[in-house]
Amino acid sequence: MLLVTVFFLTIYVIGIGGTTATAIRVREAWRRHRPDVPSLEPRTAGELTLKAPALPSALRWFRVAGWLAFPVALLLGLFANPTYPMLVPLTVVVMVALNAFYVTAMQGMGEPLTLTPDGFRIGPPGRERKVRWIHVTELIGARVGAFKGMRMSEKGEWQDPKLVPNVVFYRLNHALVHSRKTLLQRLSGFTYYDGLIRNAFGVPTDQLLYAMREWQRRAVETESPRRPRPGERVKTGEQ
Repeated sequence: MLLVTVFFLTIYVIGIGGTTATAIRVREAWRRHRPDVPSLEPRTAGELTLKAPALPSALRWFRVAGWLAFPVALLLGLFANPTYPMLVPLTVVVMVALNAFYVTAMQGMGEPLTLTPDGFRIGPPGRERKVRWIHVTELIGARVGAFKGMRMSEKGEWQDPKLVPNVVFYRLNHALVHSRKTLLQRLSGFTYYDGLIRNAFGVPTDQLLYAMREWQRRAVETESPRRPRPGERVKTGEQ
């Protein structure tokens, strides 16, 4: 069983360790050659794309293999080799350290975000998720860490300077569109919201949030007919 344990441990280390090292290199390269951030002002035509550091798509299979090997390697390392007592603490130390580095490194990764007059798209080309502004009912900023999260204060409210927001949550109108919750959302407890945009674009999260709200406001005004103001007469056709 020792060889089987070492095999799965190796797959886990290569998959998760390789992903962690690549994420650190990608983040550092992006920081050195960060692209200029365009204006976030809403546009009547055209699109606005915000780029973010992301892992190569080919690395996805290594990461999947690493996480599939993780529970098997953990169980084998703890219970399947009683004649090798040093294997237990070694397995625990390696997995705790590697998982901690992985979570920290992946918080610096993101996905490209494209804002359009009609909505927004999040994700790499071919795996984008499209959302229309008229389907969005709520946009909030938050600080999400490895084990907890906290909502961002609104304008005029006190904000802890140590808790810099790093994500934007959005909720959809479920009467208009069906949104399927992912396994990660269910495990993390963020099931009230339908999606998360991790801000790795190089702009403050509060600016991104207020810009998205403005894009949404203009889109809703365009879709909805203007209501007459109090005392204003509605023009009808000439008789």
